[in-house]
Amino acid sequence: MPRYFDLRSTVLIVVGHGLLPEEEDRPLAYDLKREITARAGGAEGRTAVVVTDVWLLSQELGEFFPAIAIGGPAVNEFTEEIYGDLPVLVTRDQEVFVQMAPEGKRAALWGMHEAGTREAVESFQRDGLLERFLDFAWRRE
Repeated sequence: MPRYFDLRSTVLIVVGHGLLPEEEDRPLAYDLKREITARAGGAEGRTAVVVTDVWLLSQELGEFFPAIAIGGPAVNEFTEEIYGDLPVLVTRDQEVFVQMAPEGKRAALWGMHEAGTREAVESFQRDGLLERFLDFAWRRE
């Protein structure tokens, strides 16, 4: 059976392209992907896929998927595109930022350095924000 990704149940996790985001942010993205898979509880079609900012921004349907950007605007073009419109839900010392749209369709998790980005991803999971995001994303099914 061919695999496809459903706009109603697939969450995109978007990392920047290039050496730094591949080295630092992609491992965080796969950790988050595993967490989303666990929370899906085996529900068919509910999944997460890690993609690059270049892929997302070049796809006509990219804007319709719920998406979580990992990495700051300097290393992730998708974060650069969305962060100005998203409210900051968690911040620490202007070093860590967790942002999410009120309706939950977009989120940006980033820091001013690798440890800050890691802290943003962990906070997103630990503080119930991932659950809110998934409730919105999967409610649309």
